[in-house]
Amino acid sequence: MNITTKLRMSFSALALVTLAACTGAQVDNAASDSSTPDFSANRIEADITFLADDLLRGRDTGSEGYRIAANYVAAEYARLGLKPAGDDGSYLQEVPFQKAKLDQEAAAMSLVIDGEEKVLAFPDDFYVGSDVRAPGGDETGDIVFAGYGIYAPELGHDDLSGLDLDGKIVLVISGAPTSFQTEIRAHHGSSTTKRAELAARGAKGFLTVNSLSNEKRRPFSRLKKYVDYEAFDWVMPEGEGNEQRMISASATISHDVAKTIFAAAGKSFDEVMNEAETGAPEGFATGVVTHIKRESVLSDVFNSPNVLGVIEGSDPVLKNEYVILSAHLDHIGISLHPKGDDKINNGAIDNATGVAVMMEVARAYAQSDVKPRRSILFAAVVAEEKGLLGAEYFAHFPTVEKASMVANVNLDMPILLYDFSDVVAFGAERSSLGPVTDEALAEIGLSLSPDPMPEEGIFTRSDHYRFVQQGIPSVFLVTGWGKTELGEDGGAIFREFLGKTYHSPHDDLTQAINYEAGAKFAKVNWLIVNAVANADERPTWNDGDFFGKTFSK
Repeated sequence: MNITTKLRMSFSALALVTLAACTGAQVDNAASDSSTPDFSANRIEADITFLADDLLRGRDTGSEGYRIAANYVAAEYARLGLKPAGDDGSYLQEVPFQKAKLDQEAAAMSLVIDGEEKVLAFPDDFYVGSDVRAPGGDETGDIVFAGYGIYAPELGHDDLSGLDLDGKIVLVISGAPTSFQTEIRAHHGSSTTKRAELAARGAKGFLTVNSLSNEKRRPFSRLKKYVDYEAFDWVMPEGEGNEQRMISASATISHDVAKTIFAAAGKSFDEVMNEAETGAPEGFATGVVTHIKRESVLSDVFNSPNVLGVIEGSDPVLKNEYVILSAHLDHIGISLHPKGDDKINNGAIDNATGVAVMMEVARAYAQSDVKPRRSILFAAVVAEEKGLLGAEYFAHFPTVEKASMVANVNLDMPILLYDFSDVVAFGAERSSLGPVTDEALAEIGLSLSPDPMPEEGIFTRSDHYRFVQQGIPSVFLVTGWGKTELGEDGGAIFREFLGKTYHSPHDDLTQAINYEAGAKFAKVNWLIVNAVANADERPTWNDGDFFGKTFSK
């Protein structure tokens, strides 16, 4: 069917659903303040139904389907009377992207031990990836082992002390010590954090070997699946410089290759790696020289937008400050090698649900006679699935004054498959957003639960973290794992989604989506946003908080 014809039909069907939603199911607010707006399950269903339609082909960044989704959100902003906050008086902030694909023929790595060269095989012995900002690297140097490669003086941990890293190629263990608090461990265990510190110390190459526990969870051999992967990144706007030093030569090596390097240095790989599971092994010069080469083929620059709209505040002073409510609009598009006939990853739960909840909060404000004191900026962001890129671009180049952004509330993949009785609030305990969240949950009769998957480092893996990295207090709610009023096991449903449906064509409209739960989720997020927007003071980081100290200017 012609895509234009199908689009007209989809919008027509959506209009009928939306009309029905005007008198449809709503969350009962009788027990709460009379100024609390209604939140419609039917309107949320209408948005999810459109955004997860096959027409949009999985809303991949840069695709026609994503552009249709962005135009849909912008049209709803316009209908509601939100003020455009994108480029040139529009709702769209066009984000410039490039893709990079590895030239596999050029990938090379070798070791020189006692004057003899050992050529390694790609991708069996080593793996290199493509990179937009550092498309190529060709370096030869001495290998220095540096434990986990972490410099964390605030934790009394320094793997780099006493090591000469200038001009060296540094070999590190993946991840971070288990003694670190999980969210701090995710930050320090990131290869981005490690490379930045090593580059500042003059290192010219970066090698990673899996820790014993990481090798069990995600073995090196699995990297072979990604040799055809295209890396994404946003492109620096004209006139903006990037003076940060970068390491262009990097690779991941197998345990067998690492054993060869350690043996040449007179060290036991097994002993060092076992020590790393519970402690921090000391670094050493290996006496091994390595050569690493990789090249990327870059695409032309292309644009894909964030969609930004503002409900302007009522206070003559505070309206110049903004609470950001964000949700990523993109998903992963088409599967190249689907297991069945369906190859469209519709992304109904991930993250049509989050965008629909965000737009329902926007409707609540647009239809209310009482406006918040601060302004609220609604941000449907692009390329979360590529590495939180759309949020990162907006956080670096906001369309409002950066200092005016007081808080971020993020919506990502609420599992609306059960009538949740609790939520997990990532980041709440790190700032004054914690008490605000507690009050919102109490008002709606929900309980707060701890992170059920601390090993996953969720706090650093969604768009709110890009605001945290700019020093902005943020909170990110997900549906909890407790028992529902009907006796459903929320945790079991959540885990089943992650194990069988997440990032697959099964995340579509055939799921038993609980739209009433969506309306409840909209209400609790509105309560948080509204409290921040109407408070006398902007949110602050808690005294001594790691992320507040690390990123707050």
